[in-house]
Amino acid sequence: MQRFHVPGVLLAAAVTTAAVTAAAVPAWRVPVVLAVSVAAPVLTLVGVVAHRPVAAVRWLLVALMLALWAVGTCTAAVLGNTSPAAVGFVVAGQAVAVVLVAILFVHRTASRSRPAGGRRDRLGRRTDAVLLWSVLGLVFAQVAATSVAGEAAARGWVSVVPAVDVLLAGLLVRFVASRAHLEPSRALSVLAALATAVYDVMVTLEGVRVAPTSSPSSVVWVLACCLFATAALLPSMKGAFDSSTLFSRRSESSRLLGLVPLAAVPGVLYLLVGRQSASALPTWSYVAVELVVAVLGLLRGAQAVRTSEQRAERDPLTGLANRRGLARAFESALAEPGDVPVRVALLDVDDFKQVNDTWGHDAGDALLCEVGARLGAAVGGAGLVARSGGDEFVVLLHGDPGAARRAVASVFDRPFDVAGHSRPIRVSAGIAEVAPGATLAHVLADADIALYAAKGDGKGKVMAYTPDLRERVLGRLALVSELTRLLDGDPDAGELVVHYQPLVDLHTEAVFGCEALVRWQHPTRGLLAPDVFLGLAEEHGLAARVDRRVLDEALAQLLRWDRAGLPELRMNVNLGRSSMEHPRLAQDVISSLTESGVSPSRLHVEITEHHELRPEAGVSALQLLSAHGVGVGLDDFGVGYTSLDYLRRYPIEVLKLDRSITRPLEAEPSSPLLEGIVGLARSLGVSVLAEGIETPAQRDRLAALGIAYGQGFSIARPMPASALEGFLRAQATEPVRG
Repeated sequence: MQRFHVPGVLLAAAVTTAAVTAAAVPAWRVPVVLAVSVAAPVLTLVGVVAHRPVAAVRWLLVALMLALWAVGTCTAAVLGNTSPAAVGFVVAGQAVAVVLVAILFVHRTASRSRPAGGRRDRLGRRTDAVLLWSVLGLVFAQVAATSVAGEAAARGWVSVVPAVDVLLAGLLVRFVASRAHLEPSRALSVLAALATAVYDVMVTLEGVRVAPTSSPSSVVWVLACCLFATAALLPSMKGAFDSSTLFSRRSESSRLLGLVPLAAVPGVLYLLVGRQSASALPTWSYVAVELVVAVLGLLRGAQAVRTSEQRAERDPLTGLANRRGLARAFESALAEPGDVPVRVALLDVDDFKQVNDTWGHDAGDALLCEVGARLGAAVGGAGLVARSGGDEFVVLLHGDPGAARRAVASVFDRPFDVAGHSRPIRVSAGIAEVAPGATLAHVLADADIALYAAKGDGKGKVMAYTPDLRERVLGRLALVSELTRLLDGDPDAGELVVHYQPLVDLHTEAVFGCEALVRWQHPTRGLLAPDVFLGLAEEHGLAARVDRRVLDEALAQLLRWDRAGLPELRMNVNLGRSSMEHPRLAQDVISSLTESGVSPSRLHVEITEHHELRPEAGVSALQLLSAHGVGVGLDDFGVGYTSLDYLRRYPIEVLKLDRSITRPLEAEPSSPLLEGIVGLARSLGVSVLAEGIETPAQRDRLAALGIAYGQGFSIARPMPASALEGFLRAQATEPVRG
């Protein structure tokens, strides 16, 4: 939509008001009418040159139309308003107007795309067309009757022109009521056309074809010219005749109201023509058309109401049933006789957020439509597919317990086209059987519990509801609630404690640092390992707060160890997906370092591969931290499919090998895979740290492969800060292996 320039509109309004006011004064009328008539086409051309509109040819036709009318007005002032030349120029201008309207109509018909509203929308448009052509038929009949009566050769325009102008006015009012995107220039053009039609009727009723410049009706002509010129000078004129938006429709109710002006055409036509002209049609013809218009209008209203009711049960994006449509289908399914069981499957697209973040919401919408279409095809007539909101779908299905699983598998067993890329999409689903007397809300709650459990098991799973799942899920939700209270400072929810696992030089066995590992000291369940609650924290948006709590405590502990006289240690702290996507990641880490007074070089942050992570997430933050002196390590290297991409994307200094890579060395003396990784790291200029070292033999073999650093149970388990202090003091008394 073009910008609405208030100063320009106010200036144009002031000039228009002044011109109309001056034309209303009899002594000034003639010069004002002539000046405005000449200025209108000139200003229209100025607007075309200044703004270069999309449909320049159409604006040039407007300028030509106004120019011909201006010449006709000037000729009438010199030779008289009945001169053939004056009438000829005016009629030529009207012919140009007809050509302009024809071009718009033809372009609209040629470019009209097949609507997406279905059969009922087409029926509504056909009803609109019958109504319109009924009114047009009456107007054409009036014109034909005038010609047959012989009035067209003498003063036939007295009957013909009002009929056409009344129809034109009705169509213009309908256009305003039914069309969207009425920018200032477009709205002023419609008002100018209406003013021209009113002027035409006034002149015709005076019994002339061209009004004298001194006629009071010329005031309306001045108004029409000023409106045309103003419309051409506004910046929004660029798209005023753009067909891509000119025919975009408003809502169904607005379009229905747009039919009202057409209903007035037969009555107004009878008042203007039928009672005054010898060529008037029989009175019953005006009444019959009015009745047809009234009946069709009522039918159109009923269709609009019916369509609105049906759309109220449909999702506007996918065309599937929404919650209201699902409720109706659920009631119908329960009312059907027979013993065929009914099941409800609740589906959640696991990778949807990544699609939106990576390729944009248009790609996400296209994916939802494709998922809905595939589900509909898979279910067929055996059930119904609904979209309950976001990336969740509901399948109401008749059949055996495996029917829902088979339908889901058939949809997601092949990749989807996402923004031109073939991509596998996973879905988690929960299935619940509809028991006799169950409500939709109860069944959806059971399916939601099964879905929650499926996502908790690693996503991409389909799980059926069982009563024990409720206890399991409710227990997880209770844990989330308690973790939230803990982070909000409630002492009754327990506390987060940090244990520390030493990091050693595999060649000297000297401890150079430690990794901070969080635990939850729960008030009733004891010490909880991170696997119990960190996944829940990620799911519910709490993980970044947990990471910040661990970071602050780990840095504070470094200072306590420094004051206790221990050697300076490096501290490794993990950052989860939520922290990586946090917009203030770098600022928060730097703030923690500043508040603690710890040197940035003593802090290393470890990131883990996440397939859900957006490609750009955390890049600038980690680059800023690296420039600040903070080290960056890649944890669990070797188990993800994007490790090499992470090495390219992030400023990685340390590769931390996953235990699944190092474990084979417990039984095998060598590992080509490890040798390749060490060579890769050496070529990239990064260090390698092996985790999960379980035996001394494994440690020695890793060192022999050129891996410098390690951690694992054979060295030391994670321990509280006080225990690590004792471990370090004991190690200080032992000789260092060289």
